[in-house]
Amino acid sequence: MDWRLILDEDLPGHLNMARDTAILRALEEGWGAPTLRLYGWERPTISIGHAQDAAPFLTSGLPVVRRTTGGRAVVHWREITYSVAGLCEDPLFSGGILGTYSVISGCITAALRDAGVDAALFRGSAGAGKSAACFQTPSRFEILADGRKLVGSAQRRFRRAFLQHGSILMSHDTELNTAVFGRKLIGKMASVGEFSDVSRQKLREMLVKRFSEGLCAAFLLSDLTEQEKGLSERLAAGCLVQGGAGDEDGHDRISRSDCFS
Repeated sequence: MDWRLILDEDLPGHLNMARDTAILRALEEGWGAPTLRLYGWERPTISIGHAQDAAPFLTSGLPVVRRTTGGRAVVHWREITYSVAGLCEDPLFSGGILGTYSVISGCITAALRDAGVDAALFRGSAGAGKSAACFQTPSRFEILADGRKLVGSAQRRFRRAFLQHGSILMSHDTELNTAVFGRKLIGKMASVGEFSDVSRQKLREMLVKRFSEGLCAAFLLSDLTEQEKGLSERLAAGCLVQGGAGDEDGHDRISRSDCFS
């Protein structure tokens, strides 16, 4: 199957979320294309699940954005973020949420192993508790290294299309995560840099190769269509919960959460 490959630069968080959502909406409405998107973050940013309470993060001083997917909060920084938008009717993804997790995580795990990281899929049940932090406990088919969570992912499915995106940590900023989540994540997170000196660019290339194999995909390097760009521009403000300290307007921005309506 023909897939689109988008290799984005580091962008503000609300634009990242809006682009992912526009790709998903276009696919759901029948005018988009299956897409693998790899990207980064312009500055440290907190993303929260589409139904998660934003209040605990509004005093962080960081931008806060809302994902169209579920899951718990992540501090994005020094990572490769992947996004896969596909069709639910594709036989590869017919196994529902967990089946799709398994397929996508298998591609990422293979790329990490190519890079020298002894990565493995978590096959147990999700940890108990009500932590607001994604990286505190793994869910089934998420990716571990040395028993610690290396990749955190979230997925949302609609009638026709789904989106799964997640963070592959190149390194983790313990001080930053502790400032946001307290000491909950100490000893829980792993990063690629602990096990390999692979560069971010090289790992991106490895990911593309393994996704191409795992998804039986012929990738066409491209960008959002003009229609998707217009949609993402309209969605961007609704993905931004708080702008964070140092914004050009000099104050935090609070807006409604309509990143996917």
